[in-house]
Amino acid sequence: MTDPGAAAAAVATAHRAHWSTVLAATVALTRDLDLAEDSVQEAYAQALETWERSGVPENPAGWLTTAARRRALDVMRRAQTLQRKLPLLVW
Repeated sequence: MTDPGAAAAAVATAHRAHWSTVLAATVALTRDLDLAEDSVQEAYAQALETWERSGVPENPAGWLTTAARRRALDVMRRAQTLQRKLPLLVW
């Protein structure tokens, strides 16, 4: 467990330095700005919790990009599943 202040400071620094890069990488995957923004915000919120427990990773931008992309993929997969299953609910 690391210092909560250090984790928050690392997230704030990563936000200033890498927000646009993380967002651009996520938009490239999703082609949806709203979904990408939500996913990136979730990644930063997750970073606050995880980095406090596990410490700040060596590559914060990479960690954030991976977390945001995984979140976006989860949302897109759920939407695809709903599209496939919705006709079964109507029937």
